[in-house]
Amino acid sequence: MFLKKIPFYQFIIALNKFIFMRFYLLFNLFKIRSFGPCMRVGKHPRLNNKLYLRIARNSSVQIGDNFVLSSGDNLNPLSRNLRSSIATSNNAKIIIGNNVKASSPSIWSHKEIVIGNNVQLGADCIILDSDCHSLDFMDRRNSSIDNLNKLSKPIIIMDDVLIGAKTIILKGVKIGARSVIGAGSVVVKDIPMDCIAAGNPCKVIKNIKKD
Repeated sequence: MFLKKIPFYQFIIALNKFIFMRFYLLFNLFKIRSFGPCMRVGKHPRLNNKLYLRIARNSSVQIGDNFVLSSGDNLNPLSRNLRSSIATSNNAKIIIGNNVKASSPSIWSHKEIVIGNNVQLGADCIILDSDCHSLDFMDRRNSSIDNLNKLSKPIIIMDDVLIGAKTIILKGVKIGARSVIGAGSVVVKDIPMDCIAAGNPCKVIKNIKKD
């Protein structure tokens, strides 16, 4: 009965997508284990589709239970076909808590990025704790000097924060628990807990009233 309700070509496409997703659910776990003790993921992860992982020398990634990561393939229409990326530079850390959900984020740690429990990252967010380059143009003429003089500061996102799609979170920022960051924001300064904030640069719009 099911086959009669949809065209055969649509059934083949759906079947291929199902097989593809099941493959990457297993392959991504294998990839994570291949990094050894420098990358750990807790119970019941769901890593959907192909993603980029780059773990540099003397760095670590620690992820809690029930981590859900969607990567491209229009799994979240706002992400379209953008792949998720998790990367560290030398001697850097990424720590992600329990029950975190993300759609096609780019998380790149040069020093330390900490994401708390029950955080949701909207489609195509960027979390970057470094300028990546020196602000001195003379330094940038030499890649080694440039890298030595870049400025990096830890990022902390506390529990139950909701980050809107296409938000950019930059170095040295702390976002307080339960706050909501509007889509398309650029966060360059600390955001207190229990508030709604948005804009470029991101500013508090109003406090969230609690019963």
